[in-house]
Amino acid sequence: MEVAGGLVREGLIGTADGLKVWGALTMSAATSAARSGDYERAAVMMETAEQRAARVAKLPPGGDNRMVSVFSPSSVRIERVRLAVQYGRPQDALELAKGMRLSKDTPPSWRTWLLLDVARAHTDLGDAAGAVKALESLRRVAPTWMRHHTLAVAIVRDLWSLPNRPPGLGSLAEFLGLGEG
Repeated sequence: MEVAGGLVREGLIGTADGLKVWGALTMSAATSAARSGDYERAAVMMETAEQRAARVAKLPPGGDNRMVSVFSPSSVRIERVRLAVQYGRPQDALELAKGMRLSKDTPPSWRTWLLLDVARAHTDLGDAAGAVKALESLRRVAPTWMRHHTLAVAIVRDLWSLPNRPPGLGSLAEFLGLGEG
């Protein structure tokens, strides 16, 4: 991490493309750290990546960006939310997602993942109404994707098994073909 961070500080990554490559590598390293059980280290790496991502728009583009990944404050924040959900920190995930503004270069598929992760975080915290709200947004944004995504279906099925079903859950269950089953 320090070597990569030093490269950015020293200006050796002086183009947007170079910084995007650094960002993708840092995000990958953070995911690896989290998978190895070091969520705290992963969180610090992702926070650093998000801070540096703000510089992308201020740098010259570079030459050939065909092999450069999406790296923006929005994309890093989406990944931070995902890591928090995956590693049992739903409250952190919701704090990170709160008030997010997605940049125009954020791929639609990343937006759908964010909504699904927010729904899962709400579910993990026992906030069925919050989960339904996120799932309703997901249905508006990507109905076909939602219908076929096993996690979306599993969340609705889990919520359906609750004794007190929140408003809106019935229409989601019907949409997913779960109904009274």
